[in-house]
Amino acid sequence: MDQNERKFASEVFSEYYKGAKIEIPKIEQREFGFGNIKKIDARHLSFGTREEFRKYLVNNTPLFVSHSASYYEFPSGTPMVRKGFLGADLVFDLDIHAEGKYGAYEKLEAVKSDAVRLLKDFIMGDFGVKKENLIVVFSGNRGYHIHIRDERFRSLMGEERRELVDYVMGNGLNYREFFSLSDTKPQRLLGPTPSEGGYRGRFAKETIRAVREKPSTISKTLKEDKLEFFIKGIEEGNWSRTSIAYEDVIKRLGAIAQTLPVSSVDTDAGVTQDLSKLIRVPNSIHGETGFIARVIDIANLENFDPFNDALVNDKKSIKIEFLEDVPELRFRKETVGKFKKGDIAEFETPISMFYLLKSSAKMR
Repeated sequence: MDQNERKFASEVFSEYYKGAKIEIPKIEQREFGFGNIKKIDARHLSFGTREEFRKYLVNNTPLFVSHSASYYEFPSGTPMVRKGFLGADLVFDLDIHAEGKYGAYEKLEAVKSDAVRLLKDFIMGDFGVKKENLIVVFSGNRGYHIHIRDERFRSLMGEERRELVDYVMGNGLNYREFFSLSDTKPQRLLGPTPSEGGYRGRFAKETIRAVREKPSTISKTLKEDKLEFFIKGIEEGNWSRTSIAYEDVIKRLGAIAQTLPVSSVDTDAGVTQDLSKLIRVPNSIHGETGFIARVIDIANLENFDPFNDALVNDKKSIKIEFLEDVPELRFRKETVGKFKKGDIAEFETPISMFYLLKSSAKMR
């Protein structure tokens, strides 16, 4: 961006931050980082109050705003060992890795589905976290962050947090261990039931869903009354109700097992495991898109659309010229583009700002 474009973005950011709902628990115990060239150009900063922090954002308007998941006695202290670690929120980062500036956006629905599953099945289900102790945040660009502010997790250190990531991602999961043969004659294949918790219960429920949708998942002969007979067996933990050999039954369920983990959790586990990492401030603006890193009501998560719900509220029209070819996107439920290098268009501020911050266009 040139000087005029940076000034334009700063004015939009500053106006937004004057009234933005930014609530950071124990703000005085958090470390902050800011960036303009990189996502974090400077860190080891701290603020005593929310209003002090807001004043900084309004007056300085950094493109990227991050804070620590950790709480510190001296958050601005350096090096890290002098900060006085007091504990940390547990944060999961679901991100999309795709080629090019725009490749990730067609996959946002998939990563949102993973966020819903991570939230319901694992965090609220297996971990027992209550809604009031967590927030879900659109990252502002390519994914979602889930902040768990439950005191039960606050004292966990890096390796313990990594184990939770491994569990969610299914690292080391062997679905064959869900099964055993009974001591009775004739032998029966014993397996998980849908009433169980964790991966066992999810495996049983997913199997029932899959065979109802496509009975040939198990056998071409599994139709009508035989299908319901087999499903009733799963509900009772008896997976023997088919003419297929035990080993073949287990083998054919391998594809189902692969659907159970949450694959888009950041694979290096850095955000969750590294207690010194900084995470984007909820409801701040992302400097690569101009989108708000919106805190999302859990009840509305499945309907959340960042290209509609994460835009700043600024109706002014801004004319831009495209500097490169840009694919078709959908803003505010309407198709925008595609555009060729040299095309000129005029949009409301958040849409024009998106292309400017992407360095895909310049102001006219």
